Amino acid sequence: MDEKIDKNLINSHDRFFKQLFSGKEEVSEFVAKTFPPELVTNLDLKTLELDKTEYIDNNLKTSFSDIVYNCKYGKDTQVKISLLFEHKSYPESYPHFQLLGYMLKIWQTQIKQKQNLTPVIPIIFYHGEKKWNKKPFNDYFKGLDETLQKFIQVFDYQIIDTSNYTDEQIQKLFDSLELQIGMLIMKNIYNEQKILQEISGFFAGINQLLQTEKGEQFFETLVSYLYYATKIETQKLVEKMRTISPKAEEKFISTAMRLKMEGIEKGIKKVAYSMMQENIPDSVILKVTKLSQKELDYLKSLKEYQIDLETI
Repeated sequence: MDEKIDKNLINSHDRFFKQLFSGKEEVSEFVAKTFPPELVTNLDLKTLELDKTEYIDNNLKTSFSDIVYNCKYGKDTQVKISLLFEHKSYPESYPHFQLLGYMLKIWQTQIKQKQNLTPVIPIIFYHGEKKWNKKPFNDYFKGLDETLQKFIQVFDYQIIDTSNYTDEQIQKLFDSLELQIGMLIMKNIYNEQKILQEISGFFAGINQLLQTEKGEQFFETLVSYLYYATKIETQKLVEKMRTISPKAEEKFISTAMRLKMEGIEKGIKKVAYSMMQENIPDSVILKVTKLSQKELDYLKSLKEYQIDLETI
């Protein structure tokens, strides 16, 4: 992925991260148990409210997913808590530059909407194989005296590096089963052998989640994450699900089959899209791909507006 952007992988990271942190209860527990105590003490987590505005631009989408919450800090101050999920498996060299652009986008949006400017607390969630080496923004610039230091932007961010937690610590730290399972899978997503070996333990509480509609949705997103973010054979995962429970096996198989069919359908649309770019007649495209005229017209609209099929 380092050399070539894997859009399926990025999308699966994005969906899973947002599914995991879209619940207020999960976010509240995550903040309370991972943020610095001096920050948590002043945050009124009961006031957490999801901010549905899109702040990630196209330049950042290949590096981060974000989910933003508004929260009361102290008596009267409002802040934005931005959870930024790092897609890449290696640390970012200059995260401050990306974060600065991101925070400027938030403030520009507030100015445009005639809102009061609020502090932004950026939290980078990193799950790569190498440890994240956090350093102050000033360290990017060498040999500055006190006079020049005044012209350097000073701000901080929090880093949640999953490599700083053992699997056992994660399981003990969180009460939420979604957080336990989600954190364990994200932490180990680049270690496929370990996932296969430990997945029965990671999924120990999955049957309880499958009793609710929310839990089923989380499980489906989890299956999608494993399907796109790893190269583990589906049959091997099915065998592991079988050791957990019949329901887990059944739900895994149905979700995996749906993902496979969606992949086949998307592959057919890619073929049709390529044929259109070669100006092949509609009648030939319809005959080869077995698409309906309505589906072909939809692809034509994407081509007309130069929309990348991968983003749909």
